[in-house]
Amino acid sequence: MMLAFIKDFFRYKKDIKRQDKWIGKYISKKGYDINPNKMISTNLKIWLSEMEGIYGKRLCPCFDPSGGKENDKAMLCPCKYIDDEIEEYGTCHCALFGKKDLSKEQWAASGKRLMTEYRVPLNLKGNVLDTRGMPIDKRRGMPIPDASHQLKNALLKFSGEHLQMVVATEQETLNLEKIAKYKGFGYKARHQDDAYIVELKVK
Repeated sequence: MMLAFIKDFFRYKKDIKRQDKWIGKYISKKGYDINPNKMISTNLKIWLSEMEGIYGKRLCPCFDPSGGKENDKAMLCPCKYIDDEIEEYGTCHCALFGKKDLSKEQWAASGKRLMTEYRVPLNLKGNVLDTRGMPIDKRRGMPIPDASHQLKNALLKFSGEHLQMVVATEQETLNLEKIAKYKGFGYKARHQDDAYIVELKVK
């Protein structure tokens, strides 16, 4: 995991500096702070840069596009929900931004809350990952973790060449197609019964 972080850091070094500029202006304007854990905040800047690379927009790294114009507009970082979530949790959903007076323990608690949402047991059997049936985020009405985050977690454990993913919606297949193109994966998709089957060649 550390090796992947180092690789991503050097790959996105210029983008991270670009993210730093708007983030600095934003927190100064809003009176917020940025996560003091350098690895977490840097990872989030990398993921923001990756979202720009995949989708052409600085979308929140916590959720993939839903395909709905208004909903996806609301997910541009800093997202529409940031003030409400900082009021409720002390930080935004992804724990990049938070209240100015948060202690290290409060930042850590927010990070732990996020990991509880995303580090769920995967329904991975052999080379088949069924991504359906995840909890729905109360503000966005979107699954958490979504298909792409489950893919990211699966690739940390999966050692095969071909990974088959079962997803609930056509939009998820479109998202995975863009991710596959960005990552250089082979991609095929088909509709089957009440689901969509995405086949990825990941190696």
